[in-house]
Amino acid sequence: MAARSVAPPRLLRAVEPSPAATQLKPALLLSLQAFDAAVRLQSFKAAAEALHLTPSAISHRIRNLERAVGTALFVRAHRAVEATPAGRALATATGRAFAELVRATTPLVGAQASLRLRLNVSPLFATAWLIPRLPDFMASHPAVELVIESSTRRLDLENDVFHAGVRVGDGKWPGLTTHHLMALQATPVAAPALLRKLKLRRPADIARAATIHVSAFPLAWPMWLKQAGAGEIRLQQTVWVDSFDVALQLAEQGAGVALGLSPLFAQREEAGSLSRPFDIAYPTGAYWLVHRPEEEGHPALRLFTRWLRAKLAANG
Repeated sequence: MAARSVAPPRLLRAVEPSPAATQLKPALLLSLQAFDAAVRLQSFKAAAEALHLTPSAISHRIRNLERAVGTALFVRAHRAVEATPAGRALATATGRAFAELVRATTPLVGAQASLRLRLNVSPLFATAWLIPRLPDFMASHPAVELVIESSTRRLDLENDVFHAGVRVGDGKWPGLTTHHLMALQATPVAAPALLRKLKLRRPADIARAATIHVSAFPLAWPMWLKQAGAGEIRLQQTVWVDSFDVALQLAEQGAGVALGLSPLFAQREEAGSLSRPFDIAYPTGAYWLVHRPEEEGHPALRLFTRWLRAKLAANG
């Protein structure tokens, strides 16, 4: 009997997993982009303007995304939108993904892209300290391209495209690298003519003046008055503004007494537009340069940090 030939066993070829980039359809990617813009800007209209689309196009893309994920991502109000818990969870992922893509593709723009530095700086630090000294940095480092945004919003370097930021705090930002820049002290300031008129001799006399408050720091004045032993007084007239810089401008015009952050009003004091009624100041945090550890080797950031610290050491 002839022997039967036995076919060799066939080897099953392992199915190669599809790359992640192939698993998202173009329409879904566009919907994720619209969602991320809307959640960061808290407005469909603002997202539409940023992406050069119509608000209805943004709404359409987000509705498609909500159908794809099977849940609502926003609570819609009359003029604003707020992310749902599911929306906030998705925003964490999309923010990091888009920010990382921007950071990763920036060097592809040109040979000098590694010398582009994106900074998010507190407005008062920007106007009172950084901007007057920035021409010196630009002259010393002509190859560095600066992109500066001034803002008081919470800095999220994981989800934002900035390389670094300058913020007031205690230096404790978990997971981030921090560099101490300057200590701050709070003290009342006003136009000299107003101080002569009010004749403020002790902290309790502040009750006779209009006080200028910053909405983002509602406890600033109560804390200063308490520390100065005048916490029991009732302020007669108050004005609220959105930043310390605007508060100082209003004080210069004689509208009232503002809390200044020393040494950031030094130039105004030297020019004679602002004076201190009392030689009483209390620590109120410090400015810090903050960035992700991954940015430590960024050429432009290294140059800027070195210049910043040298300037502060030389003349504050």
